[in-house]
Amino acid sequence: MATSEIEPTRKGDVLEVEETKPPLTAPTVAHYKPANDEEKALDKRINRKLDFTVLAVLAIGFILCGIDKTNVGFVATSTFVQDANLVPDDIPNSLSLFSATYVPLQPIMVLLGRRIGPRIWLSCSLLSWGVLSMAHAGINNSGTLIALRLLLGAAESGFTQTAFYYMSTMYPKFSLGFRMGMFSGMYSIAGAFAGLIAYGLLQVNSDSLKGWQVVFLVEGGITVFMAIVGWFVFPADISTAWFLNEREREHAVMRMGRDLAGGQEEEDGKSRMAELKKDVVDVLKDWKKLLTVVCNITAVVPVTAFTTFLPLIVQGMGYKGIDATLMSVPPFIVGTVGLIIFVLSSDYFHERSLHTVAGMVLGVVGCAVMAASNDPQLRYGFAHVCLSGVFVGGPLVAVWLAGNTPWKGARSFVLGLNGYANLAGVIAGQLYKSKYRPSYSFPLIVTMIMSVVGMVGFVFIRIMYMLENKKRGKEIATWDEDRFEEEKNSTERRGDQRKTWIYGY
Repeated sequence: MATSEIEPTRKGDVLEVEETKPPLTAPTVAHYKPANDEEKALDKRINRKLDFTVLAVLAIGFILCGIDKTNVGFVATSTFVQDANLVPDDIPNSLSLFSATYVPLQPIMVLLGRRIGPRIWLSCSLLSWGVLSMAHAGINNSGTLIALRLLLGAAESGFTQTAFYYMSTMYPKFSLGFRMGMFSGMYSIAGAFAGLIAYGLLQVNSDSLKGWQVVFLVEGGITVFMAIVGWFVFPADISTAWFLNEREREHAVMRMGRDLAGGQEEEDGKSRMAELKKDVVDVLKDWKKLLTVVCNITAVVPVTAFTTFLPLIVQGMGYKGIDATLMSVPPFIVGTVGLIIFVLSSDYFHERSLHTVAGMVLGVVGCAVMAASNDPQLRYGFAHVCLSGVFVGGPLVAVWLAGNTPWKGARSFVLGLNGYANLAGVIAGQLYKSKYRPSYSFPLIVTMIMSVVGMVGFVFIRIMYMLENKKRGKEIATWDEDRFEEEKNSTERRGDQRKTWIYGY
């Protein structure tokens, strides 16, 4: 922004000073934009290489995360409950138990992941939960199931949010939405693949292994293999990426600095604990970000519910046994297509909140029809409508939070807090009880109401950011060069706290 200039003029014998101020211009959200064709070409090469290395391995890891997390729901349509000496409600209870460790540990795990290094952290996370998933083949009572689900929750905790943070250090914010969408979309792909894989593996029975045991051993073994792949593929950071040449690495670092408009921190010699404390306090004092996390819980409830319980809901529509598992696949495919459309549109229009709300609207419509109708075909059709929108909230809220938090330490913590959206798993596990079979009308109605509350919350947050941007724009319009320099070097305010930072919404 231009600074005020002082121009002298003469009126007779009197020297007067006339102040000429620059016109007030609307502030814009800081983001990287290629300056010329050369930079566009570099961006394409860098993004393509990132997509086929880092993003590809993370995406496969997230598919496995979804499969290993929800496979108990798919094997529940087999003889698993009887063979493992369980009762029907052990399945929904296991989802809540998984969340009992998975959710509370999220912020801690992401902070540790940043300090240890995402490369090491993500690979070790994959390895540990792959081994635990394989151990599910030995379940023979409720106690074993409880212990393994608690351990699995701890092992997977922080993987998703650390992956979000990792990607946010490599892609500019308006290239990030699509990548986070592709990553998160793997959860719906996981629902489809889990159904297909489970359908096939459940047919495998022998004298020594049941079909459900084969499911756990095969799916867990694939996860262990991907942990080894990740160890060799993931770079420590973008400046040392082995798959980029020197010119590409320089440009990749430059564009991230430009994308964050100088809001990123640099090493200043302070102790790590002092920095960590300030990062945590800064986030906890920002009520708009905390409210965003709370609203995201309502957006994730239908995702968690349907990825685990859709086969059982489909059973209530007249499909039996493993056929219900197979018929649950098409809605997940539709959900993936819907997610890709939404995130592409979000990046193109540089908008997050209304796209999130639009996806939630589709979820509400789908839940309403499934809860109110007695027609199995209509209910099954609107399961597709529901899933076409519900997967949108997760990635768009994460990229929204990351884009509005340029300070790396605070960003890792707020993304960790965003992991509390997985409290939705506890809610879904207690909502979708076997007593509500076969229609699950009551849980669907509650899910719909929660989504409406979340939609109102996101619109409110959007309005608050718009008002804050307007307030900051008016204030900085009167600043001179010295005032801008003072704000740039402020130790009291940093990152998005600085008055020169403009929020995205």
